[in-house]
Amino acid sequence: MPRPGFLLLGRRHAGTWLLALQLAIGVVLCVHAWQTFAALQARRFEPSGIDENTLMLVPWIKLPAAADPGVEPVLQTLRAIPGVVSVAASNQAPYGRNAWSVHAWTGSDRSPRHLTSLYLVHEGFFDTLGLSTARGRRFLADEFHDYPGDQGRLHAGPTSAIVSVALAKQLYGDADPLGRTLHVMPGVPLHIVGVVDRIPLPATAHGTDGAAMVLPVRLQDTAAAQFLVRHRPDPGTMTARIRTALSASYPAAVSAMPVSMAMLREQTLRAPAADAWRSALTCATWWLLTLGMLVLGGHRWIQEHAQEFSLRRAMGASGAQLALRLRLEYLLLAAGASLAALACMAWLFPSLVPGWRATAASPWTHAAAFAWTTLAAQLAAGWPARLVRRIPAHLVSRSPSVRL
Repeated sequence: MPRPGFLLLGRRHAGTWLLALQLAIGVVLCVHAWQTFAALQARRFEPSGIDENTLMLVPWIKLPAAADPGVEPVLQTLRAIPGVVSVAASNQAPYGRNAWSVHAWTGSDRSPRHLTSLYLVHEGFFDTLGLSTARGRRFLADEFHDYPGDQGRLHAGPTSAIVSVALAKQLYGDADPLGRTLHVMPGVPLHIVGVVDRIPLPATAHGTDGAAMVLPVRLQDTAAAQFLVRHRPDPGTMTARIRTALSASYPAAVSAMPVSMAMLREQTLRAPAADAWRSALTCATWWLLTLGMLVLGGHRWIQEHAQEFSLRRAMGASGAQLALRLRLEYLLLAAGASLAALACMAWLFPSLVPGWRATAASPWTHAAAFAWTTLAAQLAAGWPARLVRRIPAHLVSRSPSVRL
């Protein structure tokens, strides 16, 4: 019978494939954990498009219907507070919990339709947020109209719209969107007069991918409005002043606690941060299990084949040579599993896992995962290699069970 070429890989085929599968899964988990942390850091430090440092949100003000003064008197009350630079109102706020979404399209057949986050804003919205148009202009004074709450009249007046770059790209590709039309209701064309690089969406606006639209529509009901306040003093001082002013002007009102926009943004990162740490914990647990399997599997195999190693020693092989041979086989196993995992992530996963291509890791991430897998395999090979070195030559016997 021919002499086996490998010490470990040529034996226990099922066990070898299991170890290779565990290593491959570990590579995928490493790449996924790195992606989640990279995405978290990108979201944490990417420009939001607005100045959040001195901006606060007064989420909503609830008054009895008969005592509702309307949005404009509340804005005037907020403007009179010492330290307030500017105020504005809209139906939703960046990073807020209230979200409005509509479908937008360009053709007469309403296809394709793109989900977009909708901002209905008062005058001063852009100045209060610190939002600038990348192209085009802002709304003119005569383009604003009132919205009393009747859905049928929501788009009766405005013909102008400002869109984000993300929505413009979805609707028109690389073409210039200025002057083009879009629809959010049949028969009511909206003309794009401006484009903003980005505007933060509410925390509950799912599936819009940065697509946003701003319409010059003034809300009338205070319960539907979100009030934005640009201020000079620190947020703690402004919170107390806002609460005092609203309580004095509207004793029957129930208002939510004002909150700084920077804090709201940080709150939106809690879920991604939890996902990132969960991915890291899963990856670490899996690798501890895999390293344990590599160490214990090698330990058991060497104990079962101690006589074979002793015979190789008797035939002239040194302990260092056998240990090196074993380490090379661990390296081959890790490299093969890593390459198989990376190949699956490059060609198989994009068609099987939704969104995998959009979050594809960089080649440097793949190289780091490959390097870690091979290093981890060498760490796991340390104990089996030490056992091989300690097997003496005199254990060999002439029993027929000894196979070269």
